[in-house]
Amino acid sequence: MALEPVANTPGLWRDTQWQAGMPGLYALLAGVSAYPHLEGGSAPAPDAFGLGQLGASANTAASLFDWLRADFRRDGLPLVWCQLLLAPTDEEKAGFDQRGLVHYAPADHATLVKAIQRWTGQLPSAPAAARQSRTLFFFSGHGVQSNWRALLLPSDYLDPDPGAPQLQNCVSTRELQDWMEQSPVAEHLALIDACRNEFSPLASRGATANTCFPLLQAGTQVPRTAASLAATSPGTQAYQVPGQPHTLFGQALLNAVRGDGGTDARLEFRELVEAVRKDVNALLKAASQGQLEQAVRPRVEGDDALVVTELLAGPVPPPPVPTPGALPRVGGGRPRPDALTEALRASAERFDPRLAVGDAIPLEAMVQDFGEIHRRMGHEYTSHLWREGVHAFGLDDGLPLTAGLLLLAVERDDPSSQVQVDLELPARTGGVLLVFEGVQYVQRERLAVALPTDASGPVPIRLSLQFGPGMPGEPPRLLKLQARLGPSAHNPHYQYLWTLLREAELGSARKAAERIDPERLRAAAQDQPNGQAALTAGMLLQASTGHIEELQAWPRSLLQRAPDLPDAAVLWAASLRHALEHGKKKPFGEAAPQAAFVAALASLQTRGLPYFVDSLELAERLLRQALRGPLQAGQGEQLRGVQQAIAQLFEVAQPDGQFPVLAGLPRPAQLPGDGPLTVAELRAVLGRR
Repeated sequence: MALEPVANTPGLWRDTQWQAGMPGLYALLAGVSAYPHLEGGSAPAPDAFGLGQLGASANTAASLFDWLRADFRRDGLPLVWCQLLLAPTDEEKAGFDQRGLVHYAPADHATLVKAIQRWTGQLPSAPAAARQSRTLFFFSGHGVQSNWRALLLPSDYLDPDPGAPQLQNCVSTRELQDWMEQSPVAEHLALIDACRNEFSPLASRGATANTCFPLLQAGTQVPRTAASLAATSPGTQAYQVPGQPHTLFGQALLNAVRGDGGTDARLEFRELVEAVRKDVNALLKAASQGQLEQAVRPRVEGDDALVVTELLAGPVPPPPVPTPGALPRVGGGRPRPDALTEALRASAERFDPRLAVGDAIPLEAMVQDFGEIHRRMGHEYTSHLWREGVHAFGLDDGLPLTAGLLLLAVERDDPSSQVQVDLELPARTGGVLLVFEGVQYVQRERLAVALPTDASGPVPIRLSLQFGPGMPGEPPRLLKLQARLGPSAHNPHYQYLWTLLREAELGSARKAAERIDPERLRAAAQDQPNGQAALTAGMLLQASTGHIEELQAWPRSLLQRAPDLPDAAVLWAASLRHALEHGKKKPFGEAAPQAAFVAALASLQTRGLPYFVDSLELAERLLRQALRGPLQAGQGEQLRGVQQAIAQLFEVAQPDGQFPVLAGLPRPAQLPGDGPLTVAELRAVLGRR
């Protein structure tokens, strides 16, 4: 079968034998390089908020379209329908004209919304045809992050014609993911080639995109796979190199789907993730002399063994001859063993080793000695924040922690724009709320992160802080905060998980999960002194990479040992759900596993919301699944209450790092009052009262 342009419908290509309801692959590809209303555009808006032109996104989408038409293959899955939306630069358009690519639609907001509605509306709905079909969504262009929501910007973003900028005229990848996870089509694949750094004009208003995906009714037929691959993680950038024909993510993606010229093979989604992750960072290293990194981020609901394409066999091509200033083409082979080492080295080079301070000091002692603060933190805007605006509270009781929090080490660059701090939380139950506040120190007046604690031992935490002016002419303030479990010199459980999690982030999550030693996790589970947070992180890594069956009944054991840890309830629910889906009638000895599954999720009403970002997103998916199933009286109300609490958290939180960071502004509309959210209100948003 071959796609042909559909007359009088710009951008629509169909198989000549296509009929409504026909099974097959339905694709929507969009690439936006030219933004008329951003900086450098033909009709720039009065304030473009620092957003400018791109140079390779339209050509990246066009090249993926060329591959899709010519070389995509999958037995029993013909390509039958595709929409192509492009906003090229003049140079890209000249190239399209030269190769005869003229049948595409513009990529403005109205056209993109209509294309999404046509795409979702034309999918086969008959169960048999839906089970034989797949959707493919690809977007390359500007993207931003507004709290928890990743948004994609059409070509006419910030059009000044209406007067005030229509900040909501964009597309939400969260809506896309929600739609994919509910559509009865068997397989969904989304590839997002866009930045995810915070966009303050939207985030400060609590705004998101206008709805453009259909709201589906919960049904009994759910997708076999809903997979997405984003070019980068929340809060970070995706890169393009001037003069190169494709974005870094796009080039890595094309390398993977085209194959390496070897034998016939099937490219599975998890293999695609590894190949793209490796290639992106190899290309970026070549372009930036090792100073930058880009963390490709996958998400899978269902079977992660989705076959993306069947690769064609062919002769091995000769290596390209490098040209001055050009990026080398990186082959589609497996990751090199030293990939993690290289990524870690590139990450470490952001800091000046001469400025590192490694002697530990209690936080309460440091804040009383400005000289000690300044020796560690450097410039005044950073030092004053730590003297006046950093506070720790018990998450369970809201009382200030007056002792026990230890500052272990600090690394930073010369201007103190990037600061990395290693902390050790005291042994306690109930968690710690770490707060950075002050209108003169913090861009959104208050940033807070809830961190898990172990009852009988300290928990290491690594903080990453970014300082700078929020807008031109403003003094530097804390713009961004990340928190994750840190390394530990004296606790082997945390040190072991630190190594695995860094490999998962910068190398391969699947390989890191496969390398987990069950005996090491068992030791952490049985270690009375401490290790509960480390064990939770290891279990989440296994759950997120399709290895949840290996957890067996450990989540239940963790739940019993740490009843105040809500993440354990989520993991227990996930284990039960997996067992039920695989036909186990009494998994782990549970006489009523469906009831236990629902009860574990409902318990978040009293336990509070999970600490880990991965737990929150897993809980959200499990809640949708639970609400589709049979429920006893009152259970639906309980589950919807937890669902609403997570939705409210997403309005004020950012999934940047291992633990969500909550912002004081904007205040959600449903919370009365003025000004930034107070510490008490932040605790309430987290489900602690």
